[in-house]
Amino acid sequence: MLGDENMEPIRNVFVTPEQFEEIQNKYDGVCEYLNGEILFSSRTSQEHNRIVRKISAKLDAYFEGTGCEPFAEQIEVIFKNENEQYNFLPDIFVMCEDAKTLGESFISSPKIVFEVVSEKYSDNDYFIKARVYQKFGVLEYNIVEPSGSITQYTLVKGSYGTPRVFYSKDNYESTVYLDLKFKLENIFKKIL
Repeated sequence: MLGDENMEPIRNVFVTPEQFEEIQNKYDGVCEYLNGEILFSSRTSQEHNRIVRKISAKLDAYFEGTGCEPFAEQIEVIFKNENEQYNFLPDIFVMCEDAKTLGESFISSPKIVFEVVSEKYSDNDYFIKARVYQKFGVLEYNIVEPSGSITQYTLVKGSYGTPRVFYSKDNYESTVYLDLKFKLENIFKKIL
């Protein structure tokens, strides 16, 4: 349905990675590959964009002059092993100088990921992406609710344990980069 911020994956229609690339090149929106299925999404909202921009700015400032760099939205990360492939466009992610690329796509796991969820449809972020990020070794996964919270998962011995939740009056604290901290009040504050 046009106008929905996110839509369900197309179920029971399986495409190859090559077919997905063809579809992706023709689609004027966001689509992600879920091991044979495709998730189509429409463009983001102003609120989503504002949160992504503010978190990205904090990460840019923190990682300036280091061997790591944050990326936002339209950069693809391919998670692949012998049996599975997922092509995701994380809202925000951090890669370091050891990252591997294939063209403009990354083919190694980010250190940190932030996904800003849609109020209408969040199952992909809470379930599908959490499982894939855990399986492929994303050290810290943050699910950002536009209403004013971040649910943080940390990879310990290969799995995400009990999440930590930060609210809009809290300071976000990374579990990967211990001195990476910022006030969430400014992240969720609307100007317009």
